[in-house]
Amino acid sequence: MSDPNIVNLLLPSDWITIVYLAITGVFACIFRKNLRWWGIYVIGHTGVICSLLSLTFIPENSLPPPLQILRDWYPITTIPIFYLEIPPLTQMVLRTYFDDKIIEWEGRLFNGQPSMYLSARFSARWFSELAHLCYFSYYLIVFGLAGVLYFQGRHEAFHEVVFAEILTFNLCLIWYIFMPVMGPRYKFEKISGPLAHGFFFKLTHIILSGASSKGTAFPSSHCAIGVIVVLYAARYHPMAFTVLCPFGVGLVVGTVYGRFHYALDTIVGTILAVVVFGVAPHLYRLLL
Repeated sequence: MSDPNIVNLLLPSDWITIVYLAITGVFACIFRKNLRWWGIYVIGHTGVICSLLSLTFIPENSLPPPLQILRDWYPITTIPIFYLEIPPLTQMVLRTYFDDKIIEWEGRLFNGQPSMYLSARFSARWFSELAHLCYFSYYLIVFGLAGVLYFQGRHEAFHEVVFAEILTFNLCLIWYIFMPVMGPRYKFEKISGPLAHGFFFKLTHIILSGASSKGTAFPSSHCAIGVIVVLYAARYHPMAFTVLCPFGVGLVVGTVYGRFHYALDTIVGTILAVVVFGVAPHLYRLLL
């Protein structure tokens, strides 16, 4: 009989990744007529699942430090990877976008489009730059709290934060498959005039021009991840919370102000984050 102590069971984050890859792989098979290169998706996802399952055969604490760091951090790196691969998947089931419906709902709720009139009502360049800086801070928020916890040696808290982030993000990705929304960036004109000459305005749009995924507006994964990280910072690291909270609030505002998301995208993304924050600790312990 083999010694159970030599088996390094999968982390909760591994299971979330495996479930996401399995779900999208199955749907790629079912709706393969609507998905070009569907076989590449299926083979790729199957290969990654098999690679993750093989981790169960690696003896605990046997990995050299560089590989252990890779093993710890790979789940959070799936956020940009899965984000970039999702656009074709958003069109394999329904082959449409729901922007017109979101715009209609916003017209009723807000008597117009907040993503259009906020920049007109708050037209000071400093405010625009601050809003775009906060939007840009998303890329730091994703890794920031996790990095602080990891390098402080608080690995259990690190793994729970990473788990909550990818759970939140993967739920957004599944949602996009069944309700793809392009967002104001594709439907409305970009902000022009003096505001368009700001440094952070230009930086943000340069990044989005090469790394924006169509069909991923509702709910806003930027807001969902930003809020979930701020909530976990409040739980595990008060100093990090003090730093991240203003950026998290600014991120929610900036996504609408910069015409990257509809207001409803941010509201639903925020609600999703709060729900995950309540559920994630229990699910994390269940998957340990």
